[in-house]
Amino acid sequence: MKWVYLLLIPVMGMSQSYGLKTFIDAAQKNNGQIKAKEIRIKAGQSSVEAAQSAYWPTLDVGGSYSKRNPNYLVSPGVEATVFASVNLDLYDGGRKSAQLRAREYEKEASLFEKQAFEKSVTLQIVQHYFGIKQLQANLHALQERSKELKAQIERVKKFLRTGLATQEEVDKLQAVYDNNRYTMENTKLRIETSRENLSLITGLSVSGLKRNYFQEPKKVGFEWFDGIKILEANAKAVGENAKAIDAAYLPQVGISDTYYRSHFDDQLSVPTVPGIPSLSDDGFIIDHQNELKLEVHMRLFDNGKIAKESEAVRYRKLALLSELDHAKREQKMHFRLARQNLRTVRAKMKSAKSALKAAESTYRTIRKKFETGLVDDIAFLDALTQKTLAEARYKETIYDYEIKKSIYYYYAGKDPKEFIR
Repeated sequence: MKWVYLLLIPVMGMSQSYGLKTFIDAAQKNNGQIKAKEIRIKAGQSSVEAAQSAYWPTLDVGGSYSKRNPNYLVSPGVEATVFASVNLDLYDGGRKSAQLRAREYEKEASLFEKQAFEKSVTLQIVQHYFGIKQLQANLHALQERSKELKAQIERVKKFLRTGLATQEEVDKLQAVYDNNRYTMENTKLRIETSRENLSLITGLSVSGLKRNYFQEPKKVGFEWFDGIKILEANAKAVGENAKAIDAAYLPQVGISDTYYRSHFDDQLSVPTVPGIPSLSDDGFIIDHQNELKLEVHMRLFDNGKIAKESEAVRYRKLALLSELDHAKREQKMHFRLARQNLRTVRAKMKSAKSALKAAESTYRTIRKKFETGLVDDIAFLDALTQKTLAEARYKETIYDYEIKKSIYYYYAGKDPKEFIR
């Protein structure tokens, strides 16, 4: 029995059903596009750390080796030098602080970008999830219709053998049955397509779907969604970049300390003259030196180059602010429409329920009359079609209402995942 159980484990795993939250959580862990956003956030953090490091002194080391031939009397033919230099900017007009703030705003924008993308992925999952349920409801209605048509074909064939029905009646029912089978297969293909898309987004093998729904919207507060926050952060970053460019017109003050150590060789041999230092003495050639330097410089004229660069960046900020204003008005518009859409779907759901009730009642009556020969096959098929469509439309409306609720939460600036029940 143990080996039978072991064989059943993979089958049980493949047939496992998942809920809407499970799909969303899996997408946040497995989706390659979301992972790319996470990597961009890390890049933004490294950029911030690099801007912070700009405040620290720099330490440089280096060396050189040169050989001259012929060489001057006071210049050695071979010279090897090493040095170490410490540099520190005392004042840069606020350039580094502006660059740091710009990098922080860019990182903030990347965080909002990831959140916004996650919410958009959530909407995709919701649409596929309830879209599959809609298609499954349609398929179930079509399957019920297929069973009914098959039963009626068998019944009419019996009447045909006794001369109480015609071949034309059988052929009509058979044609409707075959068309229904085609619609079923097409619906199965659409279900499989949606499952594959859902699997691509989430990384999970989609088999069964658990029952989930969204909380009924009540007193939902409005807030700007992440796309608007991205524009705000980007506009601030661009503004700081403009300030960093403008800093070039202010005084730049720096201090440095450099220590050199040299070794000389291949010096010319000159007779020593009493009272005059020889070439080998430190008075002529120094083999070590420390240089402390304070440097101040300021740009006085560049024919407007820096000013134009700053102006170009400021225009980019103005463009982002214009996009921001439009995005805010657009979100408010979509939020109002989403709220109206909920009311519309509620009315549609009520109407679909009434239509289903009426179609079922009509179908029961027509079916009894058809089986007793009081109505023809056209009336029966029409009643069956109306009942099938009414069942499918009612289920579709129920699931469409769930999709519309998720869209409403999205345009309210919320994460739809928080309202799943």
